[in-house]
Amino acid sequence: MFVDCDFLYTDDIADLVALLDDRYAVMCVQHEYAPKEATKMDGAVQTVYPRKNWSSMVLYNCAHPKNKILTPELVSSQTGAFLHRFAWLEDDEIGSVPFVWNFLVGHNRVEENDPNTFPKAIHYTSGGPWFERYKDCEFADLWQKQLKEWKKEKTLGDS
Repeated sequence: MFVDCDFLYTDDIADLVALLDDRYAVMCVQHEYAPKEATKMDGAVQTVYPRKNWSSMVLYNCAHPKNKILTPELVSSQTGAFLHRFAWLEDDEIGSVPFVWNFLVGHNRVEENDPNTFPKAIHYTSGGPWFERYKDCEFADLWQKQLKEWKKEKTLGDS
């Protein structure tokens, strides 16, 4: 499993692992996503490309024959585009995971009275509450709560 560093999980990933299907080389949320911003959270230029944000949370089937080419040498010599777009795979070799496992803040929506739309993994892809500019973004309260709990546990562990 690979996950970007700007995620907050709100559910047990055992439920995500239960979705694994050996037919696929990788499984991910297959977003239809075109960013609205011209820059990313760290000021880098935002780009639009096929399979955008699919690689931000990936379940890899290491036993799948198509993934055998992913040696350390190949991965370290290929472009980001090759890896982010899963260029070594055909569409039918990429399995789909429900969007709630890579819920894009500012893009995906929680439907009122539909618990199946509440995020199980919040992806602060445009910027998270650890940045001043995004301190009040959607689900910032959940991140702040986790930070507070972590600090409390760390303080208790240090004493």
